Amino acid sequence: MRETAYTIEAMRLEDIPEVLPLEREAFGQMAWHAGDFEAAIASKCDFPLVIRTTGLAGYAVLRIIAPEAEIENICVAPACRRSGVGEALMEEMLRLAAERDAKRIFLEVRAHNEPAKALYRKRGFVESYRRRNYYQGPTEDAIIMMKE
Repeated sequence: MRETAYTIEAMRLEDIPEVLPLEREAFGQMAWHAGDFEAAIASKCDFPLVIRTTGLAGYAVLRIIAPEAEIENICVAPACRRSGVGEALMEEMLRLAAERDAKRIFLEVRAHNEPAKALYRKRGFVESYRRRNYYQGPTEDAIIMMKE
């Protein structure tokens, strides 16, 4: 992994137009809409983040309802993958969860997404169960992973 200079900050309403194309590209018909990000920004339980290098490198949304947390959304721009951006977002979400007394953290990932699963395993997540045919376009299982 090469070192990349980045900043992580809370997502703002002004970030949404920049986030949406990346969201659509990454998640297709399962993509969040502007209203989903607006609700996350307004929520007291959600922690939406953006990470920037020279431009938007990625974003994530963490929901914390202690003693549990869930990574609701995480995406890294294709040009920034394998540069440490995903790991930086994960570290920030783990820090926020610990700071707010979350004892367990959950996430779901497409069964075929090996790079994401490798990142999650590296951070201590283990497969908990599988939701058959959860994702659409294309239909695929979701792997639920958990970290205690």
